[in-house]
Amino acid sequence: MSDKPRLSVPLSTGLKGVAAISKFKGLINHSTSLSSLSNLDEVKDERIAIQNLLRIEDLETLRLEGFAGNQVLNKEQFIEFLREKIPRGSVKDYDELFESVDVTKEGYISWDKLAEYTMLKLADNDDRQKATSIPNWKGGKSLINAHRDSIKRILHMDSFGRYVSMSKEGTVCIYNDELQLYKTFKTTTESCKLRDLWVTDFVFMPNNNKIAISYTSKEIIIYDMTSKLELNLSYRIVGMISTPYCLDYWSDTENPNDAILSWGDVQGNVHAIFFNSALIALIERPAQQTNDAEYTKVRLEDIANGNYKNASYLTYNAHTEWTRKVKYADQLECFISCSTSTGRALAFGWMEKAGSTVRNNDIVRDRSNYSIRNRKLREQISTVSIDQGVNSFDYSQHFKLIATAGANNEVRLWNPFVLSKPNGILRGHMRSVLFVQFIHSRAQILSFSKDKILRIWDVQLQICLQRISNVFPRGPEGKIKRKRVLFNYLE
Repeated sequence: MSDKPRLSVPLSTGLKGVAAISKFKGLINHSTSLSSLSNLDEVKDERIAIQNLLRIEDLETLRLEGFAGNQVLNKEQFIEFLREKIPRGSVKDYDELFESVDVTKEGYISWDKLAEYTMLKLADNDDRQKATSIPNWKGGKSLINAHRDSIKRILHMDSFGRYVSMSKEGTVCIYNDELQLYKTFKTTTESCKLRDLWVTDFVFMPNNNKIAISYTSKEIIIYDMTSKLELNLSYRIVGMISTPYCLDYWSDTENPNDAILSWGDVQGNVHAIFFNSALIALIERPAQQTNDAEYTKVRLEDIANGNYKNASYLTYNAHTEWTRKVKYADQLECFISCSTSTGRALAFGWMEKAGSTVRNNDIVRDRSNYSIRNRKLREQISTVSIDQGVNSFDYSQHFKLIATAGANNEVRLWNPFVLSKPNGILRGHMRSVLFVQFIHSRAQILSFSKDKILRIWDVQLQICLQRISNVFPRGPEGKIKRKRVLFNYLE
């Protein structure tokens, strides 16, 4: 099934010249080849690509014409039969097709062999076209919203079928799948006045329909997202030494009770809280707190000291400057983070291998199995040096690659197990790259730079497929200070 983008981005004019040149060259080559031929028979003898000789409907035609079951054809019979029933190719074309199907050199082929070969070639051709095809962007549009300051993040809540965005001053906007504004409201915290409120990031927790928001008041507040798309205060995590700057949330698809909330702060540290009963209660209510309390107030120090049976905590220093992004990669069993410091631009906090699970008998509230994996950080932290540091990154479990958005205008591809040098360097941006994301279904990478240029790259060929410019609006001073990008595909 072809991909349909959820978000519409205007069509670029950047490749019009390249497309025109390619088309012009094609016309020249075509006209030259025609002029060099003397008659129509020679034109007919031009070679046809093997995958274009047969289509799915042609296989059914051959079967109905008698080429089916246990019947086999040698090369001469095959060429004569196909030339009669499907007069699309030449003798040389069908000769090459026969040789390609008869890989074992038996001298004959059956309908089953031909059908299997044709289906594989068609599937391979479809994948190749999808990987190298340039998206056909629709015209962009400005969305109605209530934000009055910079937008910290926009994401899609699959369980609700809604988009949600949040800005620095705490305004929350919820949109439907057509990107029409559905609801708007403001978040608050009792630790500061409304005029001093400053949201640094937020993240959706899909396994239990909660939202975690970090503030400059050195706290993370977790809200329940109700069916009416309203936020109810659930937990306040306080007692942080440094301001949390970026958030990430991961949950185990096989055991949704197993989850991790991680964040990076302005001192270059990475923190993580491990939950083992996320579907019942992220953090159990303290005994001294009444059941009538509106929310649970949790001190980070208490989690670190092991005062909660269903939550644990770890932290480590990863960078010498602000941690710009953090992500837990379950397949690698490590935390990946980045910063704009050259020496520690990319950091990996590796966890000890979790081969077995341990059942927590203190949290048996129903028949569910609250087994958890032992979590322990290795002593050594792996770091990568990148000139001018990294603004953002993305990890692809499918390709087993990490793409970094460099402040030095480069997108680099890394093998997480071989960090001595990058697998590839994608050059083309003229300003600092702010954002990078894999498109797994197309084997492509999106990158967005400070000068409002969006580029699409082929992962395997490591070439730029499309450049989109002059479509993103400027800020109040005519400059881009920070952009939040969401690219969401419907498969």
